[in-house]
Amino acid sequence: MKNLTFGFFLAQLISILFFWRKLPPEIPLFYSRPWGKEQLAKPLFLFLLPGLTLVIFLINFAFLVLVKTRLEEKDASLLKKIIETTNFAFSLFCLITLLKIILLVI
Repeated sequence: MKNLTFGFFLAQLISILFFWRKLPPEIPLFYSRPWGKEQLAKPLFLFLLPGLTLVIFLINFAFLVLVKTRLEEKDASLLKKIIETTNFAFSLFCLITLLKIILLVI
């Protein structure tokens, strides 16, 4: 599952770079803000999604390394599966979000 997480991370970067020239000067990114101008951002902010994917992956990996030494093998194995699944889901959702934003504006 780590390979898929990394693959989704790379797919995010490749998607941004592939569509970079087609992106308008402002894109809707901040959907939690009120509708209109406040939701718009420069296309450079699209790199937040792969960046967050990488940060979450690194934080989860560091947490697993720190906690794994204190757990029994059975518990460590379960924790590893949970963290890998979380990383997979987060990176997949970031990729879907990124593609929806890009397809919305091009």
